[in-house]
Amino acid sequence: MKINFLRLVAIVIIIVLSNNIVLAQKSKSEKTQLDAAFIASTYTITAGECVNFTDMSTGNPTGWQWSFPGSQTPNSTIQHPQNICYYYAGTYDVILEVQNSTAVNTEVIAGCITVEPNTTTPIADFDADYTTIPQGGTVTFTDLSQNGPFVSYAWTFNGGIPNVSNEEEPVPVAYTEVGTYSVELRVEDENSVQDNELKINYITVIPAATVPPVADFMADRVFIAPGDYINFHDMTSGSPYIWRWYFEGASPNTSNQQNPTSILYAMPGTYNVQLIVESNMGIDTITKEDYIIVSATDPCTAMPIADFKASQRLIRSGTRIYFEDKSLNNPTTWNWYFQGGYPTYSAVSNVINGIEYNAAGFWDVSLAVNNACGTDYMYREDYILVFSGPVNKYCDTITNVGSNENIYSPYLTGSWGYIGGHNGQKIKTYADYFNQYSFTQIEALVVPVVHCEYGEYNSYVTFYIWDGNTTYPETILAQKKLLLRNIPENFNNVVVFDTPVEVEGPFFAGYKINYVDNNSDGISEDKFTVSIVENRSYPSAVNTMYVEANSVWSTATAKFGIKTSSAIKPVTCIVDIDEFKITNDIDIYPNPASDYIYIQTGKLETGKDIEVKLIDITGREIISEEYQVGYNDIRINVNNLPQGLYLVTLRTDNNRITQRIMISK
Repeated sequence: MKINFLRLVAIVIIIVLSNNIVLAQKSKSEKTQLDAAFIASTYTITAGECVNFTDMSTGNPTGWQWSFPGSQTPNSTIQHPQNICYYYAGTYDVILEVQNSTAVNTEVIAGCITVEPNTTTPIADFDADYTTIPQGGTVTFTDLSQNGPFVSYAWTFNGGIPNVSNEEEPVPVAYTEVGTYSVELRVEDENSVQDNELKINYITVIPAATVPPVADFMADRVFIAPGDYINFHDMTSGSPYIWRWYFEGASPNTSNQQNPTSILYAMPGTYNVQLIVESNMGIDTITKEDYIIVSATDPCTAMPIADFKASQRLIRSGTRIYFEDKSLNNPTTWNWYFQGGYPTYSAVSNVINGIEYNAAGFWDVSLAVNNACGTDYMYREDYILVFSGPVNKYCDTITNVGSNENIYSPYLTGSWGYIGGHNGQKIKTYADYFNQYSFTQIEALVVPVVHCEYGEYNSYVTFYIWDGNTTYPETILAQKKLLLRNIPENFNNVVVFDTPVEVEGPFFAGYKINYVDNNSDGISEDKFTVSIVENRSYPSAVNTMYVEANSVWSTATAKFGIKTSSAIKPVTCIVDIDEFKITNDIDIYPNPASDYIYIQTGKLETGKDIEVKLIDITGREIISEEYQVGYNDIRINVNNLPQGLYLVTLRTDNNRITQRIMISK
């Protein structure tokens, strides 16, 4: 375990800050130093002209979210947006939301831009029925140009088929390659006056979906004061290209954008948000009930419990990832710190604009949350793993043994045996606590065995991984039995689990022994001992070892009067998206499942053998079957299995895919 004094100081500072933060949405007289402000290059234009905006905010903002309703560019996240063009007469609001490490602030200028009519010169303009389409799809373009009639039209469709047209209403344009493409229209009137409209990166072509979409989203804030705005970010999987949002109690109350911004909630209340997504493979809907809380006062009933999740954790440098707040009990302020990321800080609930990591390394992430009932803090060391090149899997051993600490195998004072194994106090189970968030799988344990003798030919020891979210080991995640006669002593033995053990955060690792006493002298003929750390006698020392005797758990400190750790080293890994799975369009669905699990074999060759196993969280094989790839998805009946978490593993040739599936009744 690494202990860093500067980090501890930083934790204290963040918690103090969060205790003193008022709601970021309060009026300006109550706001912190952060204050959103901007100016425009002009405030009155003629239809068809453009405006430049300059951020003038104070308080060192690190993020910007602009909204320009009525313009050709409805939103922007750059600090100083340029060439925001308005084509229709009217009066339009401009909204700027800024954030820094401790606050969020919004500036709304109602009627900021006045657009006067232009009835004399051409204004080229057009629209598309869809701006995001699957590969191989088509787009229908509609001319919206003003002040005609026009004698000529010149369309250019970058990447499209056809790529040019001289028709007022061109034929549907097909896009066969994934990418983003610009579209340009030039019109000319009877007086030979021309105008052109170039929409850069207007059409986005995504890979055609191979599985049905699974709708999901998050909002940048879920608690606001009346009159404030919320931004939403689509997190749907399965390559959708149509989005339909419904915002209860908001204005506007619907949107067809992928990521709607500046959704206004004017009145207090608790509101649902619904998203319907569609792709070439189907439609899915998600409704988050009571998702948005709008209140002028903090409605807390309990102090928050901090927690969060990243969209990815093993990434290539230059990748942008997103963070979602998973805290309990309705926090109202958030303070994120992203070591090695840009921006480094955020004060929104969910970081929907993403954090970019450019430098290779292992980076910490922390989140402090606050409401009127209290404050909590979550710090995850080495949570984001960034490499200079693509990496699908990274493994390392972790340990609770300090770099300057010695390990040994002490006798149990006043009795027979050793503290780390068989002894007169009949300690049966030893477990060491690992408080880590860097890795998501445990593949093996490196066990420094000092003594190993068997009293019976079939004497054995069982190695365990337990969930670490309880005070003592309770929930078994995996186990592996080894015969003592096959374990050499004075050797670092590697105990490999049959299937990688999925973990999310803390866990216990350890072993359970038996007491064989054939001659009934009270001393076990089995002898199995694992090294431990020498007693940590300094005041701030930490004990991580727990022991169980007579079905009662206790710390090593309470049992033996020492602060120590087992010298066991888990071999831990973090695994990115499986490239073999992606390349071959393999999918295991639905998740959660109730009656059947289906395996889509995608591009695998017809007739190829595929081994399918279903394993429960103890490592026990529930189903093991051989199939041949055919034209239909493989179907597995799970109707009679109890509710819980399972692993589905597929093996074909030398490739293996593992996916967690929840069975829910």
